[in-house]
This record gives sequence, structure tokens and C-alpha cells, in this order.
Amino acid sequence: MLDIQKFIGTPKIIVEEIDAVTTRFELQFLPRWFWHTLWNALRRAILWYSAGWAITWLKINWASHEYHTLDGVKESIIDMMLNFKKLRFKVDENVEKLQWISQRFSWVGTYTWADLKLPSGVEMLNGDVYLCEISDPSVEVVLDYRLEKGYGYYSIDFLKSREEKKDGQDLNVLFIDNDFRATEYVTYEVEDVIDDFSWSSKDKLILEVKTISSSIKAQELLSFAGEVVASYAKLFIFDDVYVDKSLLVDFYDIAETTDKMVEDMNIKTIPIDALPLSERTRNALIKNEVLYVEDLEKKRKSELLSMKGIWRKAVDEIIDSLANMWKSLEG
Repeated sequence: MLDIQKFIGTPKIIVEEIDAVTTRFELQFLPRWFWHTLWNALRRAILWYSAGWAITWLKINWASHEYHTLDGVKESIIDMMLNFKKLRFKVDENVEKLQWISQRFSWVGTYTWADLKLPSGVEMLNGDVYLCEISDPSVEVVLDYRLEKGYGYYSIDFLKSREEKKDGQDLNVLFIDNDFRATEYVTYEVEDVIDDFSWSSKDKLILEVKTISSSIKAQELLSFAGEVVASYAKLFIFDDVYVDKSLLVDFYDIAETTDKMVEDMNIKTIPIDALPLSERTRNALIKNEVLYVEDLEKKRKSELLSMKGIWRKAVDEIIDSLANMWKSLEG
């Protein structure tokens, strides 16, 4: 970490679960604009490289290609493939990477994810997925599908080329491209905390991750993304290259020295302009000869309210601004 972190405080993450599938992460604080570097890498890793289970292979009786149709079945084969493509699964760690599952639909009616008979150790994550509808009682749909653990995007060409390398390839296999994604969305928001001095400029990064199921924890996805980003970043640390570490600091060193740094800052004369206040509140303080942050710290709330041009709303603004610098009013 850059040594500027000593001035803006020990970085910390606040985790808030908004609902069963949505989690909010608030990172306090980052050096100005550093969130670009960190968040772009994390977001891509969460969206494209989080491992999951999905269907990449489908075989249906009497269907030799995706443009085939079955008498007595409302959906075409390609429509059924698109419906199966939406399904996501959670599989026990001790289960093999590939799982082949057989299924039989043999009565008139609508079939959804709830009609799939899953083996032990396999759990459906996203419900309410429509599969197909049979209208002819004489029709029986027999199918096999393959669950596969992967990440990123598996294209049709990739799946076909992989199967061609194996002996005894089944020509009736229907390949389903998939991205294994387990998230509905990943968003971010950045808040500027202090703008006035470069040494104290910092940003608050707010991440929000919504997964497709409460069985998938956003913390797990974010932890995996962090491991991926960190492992690739380490490739650029060469043993035979000198790195000037005078501007770097370790996380634990920051935690140990933060209190001391804050105490040292109290000795310095910090102009009132360092606080992110509205122009009206700042001018009112200056007119009342409160010119430095140290002067403000010695004031009580009642003293500020007695000053000309300072109302209760302005006092609340001052208290919040001081808190951003780990300071407060007296009393």
C-alpha cells in the first residue's frame, strides 16, 4: 500500500446484507482515484471468473440437431436448450467436475426446474425456470444433460473442439454455450470524502453484489476475485529488480501507527478550509474567527449555536466533517 494510507487511515471494509441475495461492501478509505485500479479488476473477476456449475451438454431422444422439433412438445429443441442454459447448480466439493444426469418427461403438462430429479450432492440454485410443455399424452421426452464446473465463457466452438479430442464422440450431442455466472449484477459507487488537500484526499468505495441465490454468498465471490487479482499481480514482482519501498507501507504497520499519526496531526495547524463544508458554513466560521480545525475542536455544540450565522443544520455538518478526520467537538 502507498504510505498516503497512513494519513487517510487504516483501510477497513463494512459488510451489510441488504437482503438474502444482495450484499453491500463499503471500503473506507482509498487514495484518490485508486478505486479505478482496484474496482475494475475486482468487478471483472467477479463477473467472468467466479467458478460455478451449469449445463454445457444436452441430448434429447430423436433430436439430432438444435433446429429439430418434437411432435407433441410446444417448444423447439433450440428453445429447450435456451431454457436449460439458464439453470445454475451448487455441487458438493467431493463430487467430480463433470456430472451426467438422465431425465424422463412422460405426462401432459408444463415442466419446470422443480421437475428435475437431481442426484445426491447437487442442488438447484435458481428457481422458477420454465423448461418445456408436453401436449400429447403419447409423447415421452427422454434427455441427458451434463453439469460442468467452470468459469468465464465456454463457447460452442470450444466445447466442440474439446470433445473432438476424445474417442467415441456422440454425434447427437447438443452443445450449450454458457458463462457459469452466479450473479445478477455487480455495481459500485464512489464518494469523495475530502477534496481540499492532496495529502488527505480520499475516496469511499461502495460495492453492491446481487447473487442468483441465497445459497451463494457474495463474500465468497469477492474473496475468490481478490485471490485471482492478487495472484496475477504477483507475477509482475521480479526478484532481480530493485523496488523503492520507501513510499510503501504494510497494512499492519498502518493499523499500529494510525493512532499516533492522528495524534501528531492535532499538533499541526490545519486551516478550516481542510474540512469539506458548504461555502455558507465555512464563511460563517471564518466571520466568527474560527480559522483552524484545532480552534473548532475546542468549541462545544452550544458555543457554535450561539455564533452568528450558524444554525443547527450547520453544526451537524461540522460534526460530520470533523468525524471524517477522526476529530470531534469538545464535550
